Amino acid sequence: MVITELYIRSFGKFKERHFYLRNGVQVISGENEFGKTTLHAFIRAMLFGLERGRGRAAATDDFSRYEPWEDPAHYAGVMRFMCGNKNFRLERNFARSMKQAYLVCEDDGEELSVGDGDLEMLLGGIRPGLFDSTVSVGQLRSEPGTDLAEALENHAANYYETGGGEFDLSTAMKILKEKKKETARELREEESACSAERERLLQECRYLERDMQRLSEEADDIKGVESYLTERERTLCKPLLAGGTAALIPGLSGLLWCFLRGWQTGDGGYLFPAAGAGILAAAGLAILVIGIKKRSAGRARQEQEISEACRRREWELERIRQEYREKEILREDRKEQYEETGKSDRTIRLEKRYHALELAEERMHKAAEETGARTAQAVDERASEIFSAITGGRYTKIDTERGRQITVWDGTRRIPAYRLSRGTLEQIWFSMRMASADVLLEESLPLLLDDVFAFYDDKRLESVLKWLSIQKKQVIIFTCHKREEKLLNSLQK
Repeated sequence: MVITELYIRSFGKFKERHFYLRNGVQVISGENEFGKTTLHAFIRAMLFGLERGRGRAAATDDFSRYEPWEDPAHYAGVMRFMCGNKNFRLERNFARSMKQAYLVCEDDGEELSVGDGDLEMLLGGIRPGLFDSTVSVGQLRSEPGTDLAEALENHAANYYETGGGEFDLSTAMKILKEKKKETARELREEESACSAERERLLQECRYLERDMQRLSEEADDIKGVESYLTERERTLCKPLLAGGTAALIPGLSGLLWCFLRGWQTGDGGYLFPAAGAGILAAAGLAILVIGIKKRSAGRARQEQEISEACRRREWELERIRQEYREKEILREDRKEQYEETGKSDRTIRLEKRYHALELAEERMHKAAEETGARTAQAVDERASEIFSAITGGRYTKIDTERGRQITVWDGTRRIPAYRLSRGTLEQIWFSMRMASADVLLEESLPLLLDDVFAFYDDKRLESVLKWLSIQKKQVIIFTCHKREEKLLNSLQK
């Protein structure tokens, strides 16, 4: 692939600007704030698009950084390039409300689809991460708290872990971790739901047992109920019986005394007292008969009430026994459910899914390490060739074996990277990036070198420019110095 033209309609500080490029090595130089980094970012944005960040990141991402303030609707540009002996025109509009991409082959007018992956196919399937770690090269920089040698070793270790970007391991692992996290959350929720269900069943069993106890006590109370005569009946019958007896006994006694006395004396003068005693006896008998009838009627009512009470009691006891049996059956059912709620089918499925994700994560790491080791060996071999060429044969080999410090071989001894100068470390960095591009990329892409040679002396710079000049690829050097252009012109004469 060779970029032939860049037209920036509006991107960062550039507006309505054309840049014409050629194959081979070329230099774009300018003072600080000239826009070299902006042009570099524009090329990347044209190849891979420009996504807007989310949340707080949106305020400092590249989209916001290069978005035009005055006319954001014209946030767009065009790139012309050659690929496979054909000429293509790529147009992109980065504006928020007008985001689109258009790709056409200018030789035959065939319109291609960026969304369907046609541009990615032309680029050899390269991803933005791999692009940034191979052909888009900047200075070797270290994180705060580390030195350059350690930063270089960290970069080299990446090849053992991911094959230098052949696998997008970080993204894949991120997806796996998110799925594991989501599965773990669902598993916790399911276990919590099962626990809540078990507690509910246990509580329901307690309620049922309490109701059964209440029913049992209620049955005992009903069994002890008896019917008695009402207090009114007792108070009514008792005076009648007592009065009747009190009248009958004296009346009979008087009648008997008059009869015997009259019979002994033969005197009829006892006839009147006998009649009075008879009347008294008759009245007492009548009262006694009434009392007995009252008492008999009371006993009949009592027996009827007892019979009705017994029927009500038996009906109530049957209702209680039926309700007791229903609650007992329900309690046993809840106990069975409680014993069976140890793990639900969904819990078992979630546990299997979580273990499968763990296994996938482990195997992905292992596969990436194995592939990374093979890739690292190929990168080491190619990097050693490049390093030897740009150092004039002073160093013949770079060794980045995993778990050890980076060392270089000068034909006599192995020298640890931390003992090398900044310029030599930059050369190792450059060699590894160039080797990565050769080993990992399917298609030859333009090489973008952004301020890479700031720490090179003239001898080192001349050597690396000579090596770049004989490579059959497009090289674009962004720099704030003029010496790269001067040395390159001298080499091309």
